[in-house]
Amino acid sequence: MTNKRAFISPELAHELVKNIRLLALSGKRNFRQYLYDPLVYAGWERDKAHLAASTGKLMDKIQEDSADPAYQHAIALHCKRLISQGLAEGLSALGDSCIFFLEKMQEEPNLAASNEATDFVLAVEKPLKDFAKITSDNNEKKFEESILNLSAEDVKAAFEPIRLDGTRKKVYLETELHTLYQQVLVATKSNNLVKCKKLLSRYIITYNESENYNKSEVETLLIALDKRENGFRQNLWDSLAIEIYYSVTRGIMEGNAKKAILGIRKYAYIFEGDPNAKFYYEIDGLERKLYGIIQAKDLMKDLKRGN
Repeated sequence: MTNKRAFISPELAHELVKNIRLLALSGKRNFRQYLYDPLVYAGWERDKAHLAASTGKLMDKIQEDSADPAYQHAIALHCKRLISQGLAEGLSALGDSCIFFLEKMQEEPNLAASNEATDFVLAVEKPLKDFAKITSDNNEKKFEESILNLSAEDVKAAFEPIRLDGTRKKVYLETELHTLYQQVLVATKSNNLVKCKKLLSRYIITYNESENYNKSEVETLLIALDKRENGFRQNLWDSLAIEIYYSVTRGIMEGNAKKAILGIRKYAYIFEGDPNAKFYYEIDGLERKLYGIIQAKDLMKDLKRGN
């Protein structure tokens, strides 16, 4: 049994969001077993006579109240009602409601420390992590089967570095990269560290292989942000690992081996073989299978030549 936490960290909330999204891809049976049933068992279902408005209207109301300090004390209770309404409305509404609650926990530390938040995570954390473990074990075999079916050309295409065809695309990328980096700086100056982490995460994942990626500036920012909030750097790396691992897992579940390979490459590039990185062993297992098949197909020389 998972122990009740005193506070739900943004990284845990983020990881649970990703697990719910993967759960939605796996079918209704799993969704019921690993999310709906645990919440009903934990007593989150309410009498239909006492249910409020639709989940959509409740989310709008919570979002509106979040901007008003006078209503802050009621947000956690409204989020609990939202989950109860989601249980009554259907699986899609339940998934959206749970994700909404978990994302609000990442934005608002007071909500992340509320009894409603910690009770919710106590109910869903273990079943969602059980589902994630089963999915990880099954995905190794699925990944191996899918890359065995890829042609040599498809494997090589997945390993090709990003190439920009023509000046227009290069200018567009440079403009987009610069704009995103400026957004990071604005969030940093306004001390909006939640937004800053999201923007930095997107910047690093999207552009880390680009020649215009400003690695030294990112490092300077991380040093400064770590001084403002102890553990910011580690939390960011955990968030990056969760995001990439979700992309790899989703690629495998959808039968998109090329997407999975791109994610594995990106993870290797960013984390540089650090065994302490989150999901290192899961990604390492997939990477070993990938390179085993590359060697079996005698593609290594072609890959090195292509890069």
